[in-house]
Amino acid sequence: MTLAPSVDARPAAAPSLALAVALIAALTILRYVGLHYSAVDLFFDESQYWAWSRELAFGYFSKPPLLAWIIAASSAICGDGEACARAASPVLYFGTSLAIYAIAHELYNARTAFWSAIVFALLPGVAFSSRIISTDVPLLFFWALALLAYVKLLRGADWRWAILLGVALGLGMLAKYAMAYFLAGMIIAALFDRAARAVLARPQTWVAIALAVLILSPNIAWNMSNGFVTLKHTGDNIQGNSGLRLTVVGALEFLASQFGVVGPLVFGTFLVALARFGRSEVSREDRLMIVFAIPPLAAVTALGLFRGVNANWAAAAFVSLTVAVVAIWIRQERSRLLAATLAIGVVAQAALLAGDVVAYQAGVASLGEKGDVYRRTLGWRGLGEAVRQKAGEAGAQSIAADGRHELASLIYYLHDMRQPVLSWPVGRGPDNQFDMTHALTAAASEPILFISACPLEGRLARQYREVRPLGEISVPSGPHSSRHYRAFLLSGVRGPVAPLGGCTN
Repeated sequence: MTLAPSVDARPAAAPSLALAVALIAALTILRYVGLHYSAVDLFFDESQYWAWSRELAFGYFSKPPLLAWIIAASSAICGDGEACARAASPVLYFGTSLAIYAIAHELYNARTAFWSAIVFALLPGVAFSSRIISTDVPLLFFWALALLAYVKLLRGADWRWAILLGVALGLGMLAKYAMAYFLAGMIIAALFDRAARAVLARPQTWVAIALAVLILSPNIAWNMSNGFVTLKHTGDNIQGNSGLRLTVVGALEFLASQFGVVGPLVFGTFLVALARFGRSEVSREDRLMIVFAIPPLAAVTALGLFRGVNANWAAAAFVSLTVAVVAIWIRQERSRLLAATLAIGVVAQAALLAGDVVAYQAGVASLGEKGDVYRRTLGWRGLGEAVRQKAGEAGAQSIAADGRHELASLIYYLHDMRQPVLSWPVGRGPDNQFDMTHALTAAASEPILFISACPLEGRLARQYREVRPLGEISVPSGPHSSRHYRAFLLSGVRGPVAPLGGCTN
């Protein structure tokens, strides 16, 4: 069974591929200008990924390795500044948008392809994500490539597209394990579509899956040699800090968040199309796109019934969701919805570009520190500079901290110092990658500058003979908020370094 492209209800000149490339390229250049002038510090997750890129491996404590490799490549080209650490995001989103153009062109027509690419490039979540570096960025790129290969394979067997499917699946899994949702989408599609069933039955598809497993195998081997630490962390992440407890609020909050990250009109239309899945106004091509958005959205919504979830955890749904919604708008001549969505995207992009430049001044005075919209991503450079000064004044030979956020930020912002930044263990087993590669041990060079949010000396005196308080470190994280830490100089270790426990004496 062949998959015939949809035809426009009325003839119209479609915007060209060249125009789509030009517009998205201009947006990409604008995003690079924004990165250059951004005042936003590296978020601690970004600093963590950068730290991993200094120690390339086939796996890390909480994530597969591809993002670290990407950051290493971008740093080799332009350096270690914040903009360079984030440099891959705009160009990967450029590639994702073009892949979406190709998907929509294959399934529908040139008009749908053009507007699908533009709408995706301006989704609020994409506008936000293009200014940071995260695992979602390469995931979406390889998800789009895999989906393009899949829709090509719906027309018939072709080893070229099967190989692309396998490579995209494998590299997508090396970016984020959420790529596995793609296989669930293939299975769901096969339940109602004859061509999709034929794809699953072909040897090319199984060769593609085998190729994906082969590409992932170094990461599997790394996990095996490290006690499956990434899988254990993923399981702990699913369970959450307080275990699984049934609550409808979390699921509703997640669904509500999708109206923000995807856009209210896009996600609203998707939900309507999902509710009308079997009706005639939802075409066969629409259904194929919808089913690839279902697994990530359904899985994260279900998880939200038991614990808090983040809005970006279903980011893989953005690709096919956008294509399906734009196709419906084009077919039904919903030009106002399309125009309003583009306007929302332009406003969101402009606000983020402008806000990043004045991040330390962005805040609402009447809301106090809660009004500092950038407070989670600011203050990390200031912490690094304050610790640099303390280390120099105290003659510290090592620097240590007991929080992953502080560790990652200090490793990045102090990477030009000779003193190593070490992780004071918080438990018997590793709690993060730094516990595995930067652990504080009795062999650490003394004296040690220790940075902690806890002001108590007694818990330190049990493990070091000399504990000298060096005062408080306070750094602004916006016009109305600050980060506060205590600094201690430690020497004379009494034995093996043990977890500190809670903030008690």
